[in-house]
Amino acid sequence: MKNLAFIRLLYRQGIEQSILPEPLSFTSVLTFHDAVEMFLIVTAEHLGAVVKDRDPFIKRFFEGLHPDNFADGVELRGQYGIKRLNDLRNGFKHTAGFPGPVAIADAKADTAHFFEENTPRVFGLAFDDIDLAEVVQHDQTRAHLKTAAQLDSQGSRLEAMGTLAVALEDLMDAQIYDEDAPRRTSVYSFGERLPRNILRTGQVHAILRQPDHESRRGVPARGAGQLAEEFTQTRDVTRALQEGMRLMVLGVDFHQYQRFTQLTPSVGYYGNSPEPRFSVETGYAPNQDEFDFCRQFVITVALRLTEINARAVPPSWK
Repeated sequence: MKNLAFIRLLYRQGIEQSILPEPLSFTSVLTFHDAVEMFLIVTAEHLGAVVKDRDPFIKRFFEGLHPDNFADGVELRGQYGIKRLNDLRNGFKHTAGFPGPVAIADAKADTAHFFEENTPRVFGLAFDDIDLAEVVQHDQTRAHLKTAAQLDSQGSRLEAMGTLAVALEDLMDAQIYDEDAPRRTSVYSFGERLPRNILRTGQVHAILRQPDHESRRGVPARGAGQLAEEFTQTRDVTRALQEGMRLMVLGVDFHQYQRFTQLTPSVGYYGNSPEPRFSVETGYAPNQDEFDFCRQFVITVALRLTEINARAVPPSWK
């Protein structure tokens, strides 16, 4: 399942590359081909087949895995589309034949058709049912992602979206706090995180308001209320900037993050309860595509953090 999840992730990466402007879209051809080739390799291993490396690409898999040549084989669909993809990839990679927009659109369609047809035939499940959470290495994040998917399948989309918001919050908390660093913050923290259980404007106003005495002469009558508003507004702006900077320095697309925050509920914690509460605007009704986007965003951030941690080089004396 982890192999299939990576293949689907690679395919989604190809989709994202394909909609970029030229020449950035050209690399989608290579990514689509890599995803298909990895699928075919995993298929051969799953079936217990031995393919001949020296055979041409199409013959190696489409003929090598056919029941006529291998008793436990499978008749794969989409051969001609994958041949077009293979020819396009070879021309681009070996002779610098740049693919045009029509060729890229065909490659995207041929790859989608190949996966949709053959994943059920080989592995007994739909390609869209491959859970990308399997490639997430953070245990808590992976658990949140699976819980969100389960809640969504049960019709509890509000709770599912809220769980994704909590997943991202916990994921960032796990990244920015470093036990070995001063005050337990890492280079990605941009200061300590503001507390979850924050004061509302009215509460700040009540704290600031004091009985009248001589020292308050000349102070506006509603000064406490104005100061409370300024304080909470400054705090909210600081929180938003801090979150945005943390994600941007990690190489996460800020516009996607902004969309994620627009689509997911606000998360609050009240009293001493560890359970989050979700608040949304009237008429809140995210659709399936919006849920899928938010879930994929959390996965993308988790993978990005894994990549950064893998490349991190500690000081020589540690």
